[in-house]
Amino acid sequence: MSTSNIKLLNTIEWSKRFNFRKPVANGNYLEPALSNANIILQTILSAPFVWRWNRIVTGFVTIPGQQDYYLVTWSASAHLAVNTFVVDSNGNSQQVTTAGTTGTILPTWNSSPGSMTTDGSVVWTNLGSINTPVSTSFDFGFIETSSVQDPTNTFKGTTTPKWYPLESKICLELDSSNTTRPRTIAAQADDGNGGITFRLMPVPDIAYPVAITIQEKPPVFDSLFQTWAPIPDEYSRIYNWGFLALFYLYSDDPRYGAANQKFISQLLSVNEGLTETERNVFLGNWNSITGAPVENMNRTQQGEQMRGL
Repeated sequence: MSTSNIKLLNTIEWSKRFNFRKPVANGNYLEPALSNANIILQTILSAPFVWRWNRIVTGFVTIPGQQDYYLVTWSASAHLAVNTFVVDSNGNSQQVTTAGTTGTILPTWNSSPGSMTTDGSVVWTNLGSINTPVSTSFDFGFIETSSVQDPTNTFKGTTTPKWYPLESKICLELDSSNTTRPRTIAAQADDGNGGITFRLMPVPDIAYPVAITIQEKPPVFDSLFQTWAPIPDEYSRIYNWGFLALFYLYSDDPRYGAANQKFISQLLSVNEGLTETERNVFLGNWNSITGAPVENMNRTQQGEQMRGL
């Protein structure tokens, strides 16, 4: 994760130079500063935008005939049911095969496929390597891309199994009529505590390593001294203008339009890989928040890109 040293307080001090030192963080609730900052942070870190500094890879190894995979980050003294999955520190997929409560410290994982690790009253079974660098922890925002490795198909002249892309869906129905290599994946359910149930279709017929690249979800501002992490400091020009634009909007300042256009054009300019549809989705969503005409924003963004602003 990139370094972020700029605090919300720094952004507020910067904005004072433009808003005639009007109060931005009023009362004990520090509004509208906290709400403005959260809206901007969530906008930048939500689809359709993807960032290399907000990306992690996690995953699991499938079990023949099993469609759903409840994946969590290991934590101490957690009550876990059978069929809970984690990624261990060796890059292996571990499955709870005896329910219980995890220990107070991270266990020493048994690294041999098929072996067991005792963790408090929980017993984990090693399902094998995911066969790509993966993180032991994740904070799920949305699936960016995902892949499945098929051990029955190798590159010509080698023993290296091929990876195949998985198509991401919002949800998938239960289906036991067909078992083969999965083609689609969905983040089917969120337990509200960081655990995600991933559903595959078709149902796996053998053990397949599944690698899921995710964009992590935005943190929540609750203090003026909190940084804009995970956004690197080099992107301060984006969130500063977004923060100021919202303050102008809520205070009926006519300079809102110019600040808003700067925010949009600079945000889009660093996401050059977006399709026209993805741009329009963002502009439509932002329009629903601000009420600004999508057409005007789009034309301004294109004009500023042409001028190299």
